Amino acid sequence: MTPRSVYTFLGYYFTLGMFGACGLMLSFVSLLAGGLPATERTERFFQRVIHRHFALFVWWTSFARLFHVRYHGLDRLPRGRGGLVLVANHPGLTDITSLLARVPEAVCFFKPAIRRNPVLGAAARRAGYLASDGGPDVIRRAAAKIAAGHIVIIFPEGTRTPPGTALLPFRPGFVLMARRAGVPIQLIRIVCSRPVLAKGRAWWKLPPLPAHVDVTVGPLLSVAPQADTAAAAAEIETWFRATPEMAACQSWSPALTCGERPRPAT
Repeated sequence: MTPRSVYTFLGYYFTLGMFGACGLMLSFVSLLAGGLPATERTERFFQRVIHRHFALFVWWTSFARLFHVRYHGLDRLPRGRGGLVLVANHPGLTDITSLLARVPEAVCFFKPAIRRNPVLGAAARRAGYLASDGGPDVIRRAAAKIAAGHIVIIFPEGTRTPPGTALLPFRPGFVLMARRAGVPIQLIRIVCSRPVLAKGRAWWKLPPLPAHVDVTVGPLLSVAPQADTAAAAAEIETWFRATPEMAACQSWSPALTCGERPRPAT
């Protein structure tokens, strides 16, 4: 083994241990706070705590030269307390970490198994995150949170993109949420240089490192109240399937317009 491979091996597993230890501490605090009412103020507090935890993790992986996240166009993200649906592709497990590290207060969806996860489960519940097995009710709950001013992060593929696959078909629920809440959809493109924590590879197995990921802010789209949900989702999926150069030239149908905050659907 070369000195670099030894460093990568030790650095990766040390980083996993640090992430797990910090997550357990966060879960312990969340459990102690279990008696607090599930108010918007409480949820935003735990969202900010998770944000700082992930921001520290992203800083460390860059400092250790294991996994560097490069952000492009973050200044274009809408500011203030207005609601927003933030949509991204999903090449690896680090995607939500990279996004929450730069979005201080956001709600995301988690798999049902996370409820029993000792590192993430308690904090996810206290932050008001939504389980993905909620059926139609979860769309109504998400739309209500968005209308109340929350940012909701969604990976419309529903799972990580398998290596060698450009993109999985998008589920259209995110368009319905935005249309019901009357908020725009912010597109985020994530490109990873190597398959780090990709689908089909166990997280405890050493991934190909070092690697870097580019998180690029795309167009901000408003959804017309009369827009067809499936057609709008397919049009957004086309943008993600295109190369960045081709996506920059994409024209949008009247159902989707750039840079405007729509009115709530009646």
